[in-house]
Amino acid sequence: MVGDMSVGGVGRSIILLAAVLLTAGNAPADSSMSMDTTAGAPGTTNLVPVNVLIDTNVVSLQFDLLYATNDLTPGTPVGGNALSDQQLFSNVVSPGQFRVLAISFADTPLTNGVAVYVPFAIGAEASDHDEPLVLSNVVLVSAQAEAVPVTVASNATLSITVPPHFTAVVPTGAGVIHFELTGTTNRVYAIEATPDLAQPEWSALTTNTATNGVVPFDDDAAGTYSNRFFRGRFIR
Repeated sequence: MVGDMSVGGVGRSIILLAAVLLTAGNAPADSSMSMDTTAGAPGTTNLVPVNVLIDTNVVSLQFDLLYATNDLTPGTPVGGNALSDQQLFSNVVSPGQFRVLAISFADTPLTNGVAVYVPFAIGAEASDHDEPLVLSNVVLVSAQAEAVPVTVASNATLSITVPPHFTAVVPTGAGVIHFELTGTTNRVYAIEATPDLAQPEWSALTTNTATNGVVPFDDDAAGTYSNRFFRGRFIR
């Protein structure tokens, strides 16, 4: 079943997706779907790309995205560059199970690329941690109303990241500045610099794991600049 998502003439196509799901068989799969790992801060909305790679005439697709409900709330999907005239429908089938359909009523093929972006609102009080996202019930349908074999190439992680901050910026003499960037233990952060905030070109000075929650760094070149601006950035 695909849930209660029939709107007007959409019901027939949704039933079709359910039917091909039951008759897909065990043919080898050359098409695949995958997700990209992303990161977002508490209180923000993060777009998760769902990708499709196909080698045949696929006109419609369906997938479920499984997630934990404590800190994540899915929103209305946005079409990606793999879609042509496909219309998007979505529904929370059950807590932690978000279903997305992309249907072409003119049998227009999809192309390779991002099928949809699924937005997830991250709770404002969420702690710094990783949330797994899992693709399930994936169905690809051809213009002949036949199931196209498909595999899940990769699932993803949405990293909920509390932004790091500088807890020490201390000149130590001879133009050297000592930094301590505080974040979450075992996260990887970069300290970056630019001489201009009007048109910044950020360069990484160091990328390191926050042992005990801190990334220390001594900038030996700070004294050679008339202006130098710094930032800390989450990497993974």
